[in-house]
Amino acid sequence: MNKLIIKLITPFRMRVLNSYLIKTIAVTFGMALLIFSFALLMGSFVQIFQLILKKISVEVILQVLFFTFPKIICYSLPFSMAAATLLVFSRLSADGEVTAMKATGISVFKIALPCIAFSIVVGLVAVFFYNNILPKAHFTQRKIVRSLDVTDPGALIETGNWMPFDKYRLRIDEKDGNVYRKISITETLKDGRFRNMHAERGFVKNIRHKDRILLELYDVVTEERSPDNSNSFIRIKGGKVDMYLDLSSHLKKKSGKIIKKADDHTTKELKEEVNSYGEKINEIAVNHKIDVAGILAKHKEAKKMWKELQKMKPWKKALKSMKKKPKIAFSDIVAKQRMPLYQTKLKEIEGENGKTAKKLKQWYKNWGPVNMIENYLLYGSKIKTEINYRYSYALASIAFAVIGIPLGIRAHRSEKTIGFLICIALIAVHYALSIAVQAFDEVYLIRPDILIWIPDLLFIGAGWYFLWRIHHYS
Repeated sequence: MNKLIIKLITPFRMRVLNSYLIKTIAVTFGMALLIFSFALLMGSFVQIFQLILKKISVEVILQVLFFTFPKIICYSLPFSMAAATLLVFSRLSADGEVTAMKATGISVFKIALPCIAFSIVVGLVAVFFYNNILPKAHFTQRKIVRSLDVTDPGALIETGNWMPFDKYRLRIDEKDGNVYRKISITETLKDGRFRNMHAERGFVKNIRHKDRILLELYDVVTEERSPDNSNSFIRIKGGKVDMYLDLSSHLKKKSGKIIKKADDHTTKELKEEVNSYGEKINEIAVNHKIDVAGILAKHKEAKKMWKELQKMKPWKKALKSMKKKPKIAFSDIVAKQRMPLYQTKLKEIEGENGKTAKKLKQWYKNWGPVNMIENYLLYGSKIKTEINYRYSYALASIAFAVIGIPLGIRAHRSEKTIGFLICIALIAVHYALSIAVQAFDEVYLIRPDILIWIPDLLFIGAGWYFLWRIHHYS
């Protein structure tokens, strides 16, 4: 009779319990979302203050702020889920509610189910934001900032892209406050030759009443081919060089075309780009009348030959005398067509018929047809890692919920303090692991697009194990 009564009341009891848990989680999640969103919004105020100082209209500032919210929400959702799970279950454990539930025959897995179901909903919302809303908002914000009639012409300079300025092409890789680092400039000379300039750091200064900026460059190295069109190059080093750039054409284009970065593409667009790389590799294979597997094997063999070349003593000696690193030498030979320079240096070291010079020539002959494949593999790996990062970070809400439930139940003493500290620790570990994998996004051999899922899988696996221990030993 008792068993029959328990069976009859169990569905009703579970509905009440599930409703109670979901409401508690949802309320705590909403409060955590507000707190995390406000904290992340503080970081955006730096950009807002810069616009205010430039006397930008309030309407434009509000537009920039509006398109910042999708990024804030995307980052806040997983963090809020972690905080809500830990705080709710640590409080339930401290108040003895978890013990009471288990005493009535409800397993810890059934107690965890409403929270996990809620986290799945949060994860799906985050996936939609990450794949569609965030890239569009990011790109729109860039266009708004770019199209501003700014009083600071230097604001038109972006990092990471080549930008044309009359006869110059400028690329700046890094910006640290007012300091620009790793600056590359290509100048087209009157006779058709090119002059390449590299500076370790520089500053941008405005010239009043003129649409020009002054670049103060430091630790500068310039290179250009000799005027007699020989294979010799002229190299000049300088401590400081001043260069003027005309911005009049750029200032006229308030809404000019902006090159999209990976962050600006929707996931669908990124997947199409990855597919296009595969098609291009297939075209290369068709042009060489072999299949894709064959052209990839040829690419692998060419890379192996390059590694063997690096171990040869004459090659090391040549690089040392030329003050070159292997990566620079590779760029010189492949991108800048400076193969004769290295062949001449090897002949000086080991004579006309040296093994190293022959190895270099053989490698160059094999690498030529497969050179573009390396770029496609690198960029493809980078884009696939970005795609999987979006999914893994969006679905991190589920991972935080699974591991947060048992940790919250265990941390029943001083639940608010312990829950908050555990939340911060989980976020730090997940973020650190994700960043560590992203640092190798171009190393396609280790499949970073798969490794990016390690933080989520690690948290889910650990969470299920802890739940099983609580269920088994309680």
